[in-house]
Amino acid sequence: MKVFQLKYVAAFTCLISFNCWSQYKTTFPLNQNVVSGTLKNGMKYYVLHNEWPKERACFYFVQNVGAILENDNQNGLAHFLEHMAFNGTKNFPDKGVINMLEKNGVRFGADINAYTDVDETVYNLSNVPTTNQKLIDSSLLVLHDWSGFLSLKDKEIDAERGVIREEWRTRRDASFRLRLQTDKVLYKGSKYADRDVIGDLNIINTFEHKALKDYYAKWYRPDLQAVVVVGDVDAKEIEKKIIAMFSDIKMPANPAERYYVSIPENKKMDFLIAKDKEVGQMNVALSFKKKYPLVKDETWEQKQLINSLCANMLNRRYQNYLKNGDKAALAIQAGEGGISRLEYTFGLYVSPKNGQTETAFLEMMTEFERAKRFGFVASEFERNKKEIISYYENLLRNQDKLNSDDLSMGLAYYYLKADPFQEDRVSFEDTKRRLSTITLEQINAAVKELQTNENVFLSVTGSDKENTVYPTQAALEKIIADVKTMPLEAYKETTVDEKLISETLKGSKVVKESVIEDLPNAKKYVLENGATVVLYKTALSQDEVLFSAYSNGGSSLIKTEDIPSSQIAISLSDNSGLGNFDVEALTDKLTGKNVAIKPTLNAVQEGFQGNSSKQDVETLLQLLYMQFEQPRFDENQYTKMVTKLQNSLDNNLTNDNKVYTDTISLLNSNHNPRVPIFDQKYMSQLDFNKAQQIYKERFQNAADFNFFFVGNFPDNMLELVQQYIGSIFSDKNQLETFKNISITPKKGISKSTILRDMAVPKTSIYLRLTKESAYTLEDNLKLYLIKELLSKKYLEIIRESEGGSYGVNVSTSFKRLPVSNFSMEISFDSNPEKSDKLLKVVYEQIALIQKNLGNAEDIKSIKNTLLKLNKESIDKNSFWLSKLISKSLYNEPIVTETAYEKIVNDITAEDIRTYAKKIFADPNIVEVMMRPKTK
Repeated sequence: MKVFQLKYVAAFTCLISFNCWSQYKTTFPLNQNVVSGTLKNGMKYYVLHNEWPKERACFYFVQNVGAILENDNQNGLAHFLEHMAFNGTKNFPDKGVINMLEKNGVRFGADINAYTDVDETVYNLSNVPTTNQKLIDSSLLVLHDWSGFLSLKDKEIDAERGVIREEWRTRRDASFRLRLQTDKVLYKGSKYADRDVIGDLNIINTFEHKALKDYYAKWYRPDLQAVVVVGDVDAKEIEKKIIAMFSDIKMPANPAERYYVSIPENKKMDFLIAKDKEVGQMNVALSFKKKYPLVKDETWEQKQLINSLCANMLNRRYQNYLKNGDKAALAIQAGEGGISRLEYTFGLYVSPKNGQTETAFLEMMTEFERAKRFGFVASEFERNKKEIISYYENLLRNQDKLNSDDLSMGLAYYYLKADPFQEDRVSFEDTKRRLSTITLEQINAAVKELQTNENVFLSVTGSDKENTVYPTQAALEKIIADVKTMPLEAYKETTVDEKLISETLKGSKVVKESVIEDLPNAKKYVLENGATVVLYKTALSQDEVLFSAYSNGGSSLIKTEDIPSSQIAISLSDNSGLGNFDVEALTDKLTGKNVAIKPTLNAVQEGFQGNSSKQDVETLLQLLYMQFEQPRFDENQYTKMVTKLQNSLDNNLTNDNKVYTDTISLLNSNHNPRVPIFDQKYMSQLDFNKAQQIYKERFQNAADFNFFFVGNFPDNMLELVQQYIGSIFSDKNQLETFKNISITPKKGISKSTILRDMAVPKTSIYLRLTKESAYTLEDNLKLYLIKELLSKKYLEIIRESEGGSYGVNVSTSFKRLPVSNFSMEISFDSNPEKSDKLLKVVYEQIALIQKNLGNAEDIKSIKNTLLKLNKESIDKNSFWLSKLISKSLYNEPIVTETAYEKIVNDITAEDIRTYAKKIFADPNIVEVMMRPKTK
């Protein structure tokens, strides 16, 4: 299950508790389309009709309780109880909840999940088909049982201890361990210091069954619960069902009062240095703790908007500052975030270069002081207002694509925290009204109030390596004081006031037009300059246009020694801007536009990915033209990138995860030098001129590219394509293809065992099986079925029966170029004492799936999932874009929904077994284990 931590920038924040008997309210009316009410037992419900995705609904069960309400002998049991909700209820014994839903294509993990936080626990059933009324009733019944009818059988509780132990082991990474350090110091003996949600392992291993049942009886009750249903349903009918099903759930006698924990004020600054051997980058955070108002009203919303404007403008200044010259800071950021139900922080965060922490901190504080002392300028203010207006306009244009899961969480937060939940149209009108009344003087007054003298928390986090030098509290406090009297000049903003493209473009005519086989509404055009363009207009989303392009070649045409430079070429271009616009000026120019484009480069192809709104398609095409004709390469940005990379390498060279992933990479490529690991040799091969040259060579010839546009583009789309793509340089005599450089593991099996000193002992296991295999849609579906059948077995045996791992990840793929081959990767963390046994289980199940016919019910459930996923996908532009690209690249037929269903349904258990025998016969195997050193 997911574990959410509300603590903002976890390693940097703290809570100190006292009881606060209050909960929030809002003066803003609830979205009028929401059907809501309170049952006689105190349970709330919220139902909203929404048709994205169509014929699907989300069922959320929201608990206004979490880990903070545990007694000391229950530490970790709120999260443990969340797990038990999937291990038997009154109406769904044992694994009945999961089994019932998976039979209908609703997947455990992806669609069936939950999270526990310090102050809340939220369960969800997502993407539930709504064409089946019985399934709707069953989904509501699951929520009903979660309210107060968990089985909590002693045997199941004991079995789940192993799963929780392994989740505890998996989650205790470096960032988690840093947070534990900060919590102990900064919570100052409060309950929060001992509540990390997953809990105390000693308690998990030994708690009496009664302790879990006591927590359940005390806190899982109707007055602390809400039912949320959002989707393609009749809201009034769902309301009737909720009233009928949930009203008779009883409240306990003498219920305990749900209290809230607040942070007492600290007059003096709290300071902490937290270290961990696995941490690479040092970070410094300066946070100012503030209280949420108990009533979220117009005054609060106006303040939030002003503070958001301040943070956005401050962050933009930090970006501008860091782009110029050699700075001590690698990154600086400002922002607000919640740290409890009752408090939030405004924080400043800086990542310094090694050995330059104090200077980087000074840089951060100096620019903050400049903003406080002189304020922001009108052009900054107007640009940010424009961005906010554009955001809402885009939201309103895409009302038909508001996701039911997102809306469900919005209603959950309305219940839990009184966050306003209004129609987007109403929110937009309110925001426009506020923006029209907010003055620059108010903004400049507000930025001065962000920094306070009290309730301050300053933290430094980093490595515990012996040679790491940390700043003292006194040194950092002196910087904070000194900048207040430092001579400074007001900020001066520079702008580039010109068109993206100033020259007149000659364009190209269409010389050939055809329709795409299997999709006659998609048109293919060849322009005079040789560019091939496919246009497929849809109404799947009213204001979305997706774009992709590819050309064969990729890094296969690049010299081996230039591979490192090729791997930074795209980032260098992205961070340099286009034409006469550096990256900041380009961002300014695109303010208010919904458009994005990014070059891509892989082993066999170069290309682009992009998207825009309908009205910004011309801007998208202008940017595409500039990517070819006017790329920009900023040497300052290159220096900054290389410095960041070197800093990262120095900090992480001996990191456990780096050693592990490097080993995997080396074995998967059979030490091929064209797959370099990130080391000092890699750094020495980076070259600015080569990166620039590689980009220009890969993106220079329109005749060598295929361009695809899918979505609700304007009627003059072809004219725009002719103007912009038709003006890109081309040479029809210089068409390329990729070299057949097949990078594979060595034949047979490659093994490596890594021994490391570990703060939390665990064994990490990675297994990859590969083999040349021709691709067909049917075989790809069989591979998916094999993957899911193995996943189910590993869940049952490794996680549930053995309690040896929190979860086993199984993934499969077909790599079709330059040589078609299948790949299956299996990875998991485990108890070191069980790792050899569990690895044996992995291999045994691979052998058994070749020998035995799969469980008929499991196969049926997986097929239902495939059909459900396909039905959900066909309503998305991204689905059709991928189909058109596959048609172009591989001449792969675009099958109808009916044909797809037939292919899926015709696959038999024997087909699966036969295919498993084929792909698992003498594959290449890579096996890597990272174990703790024995003492």
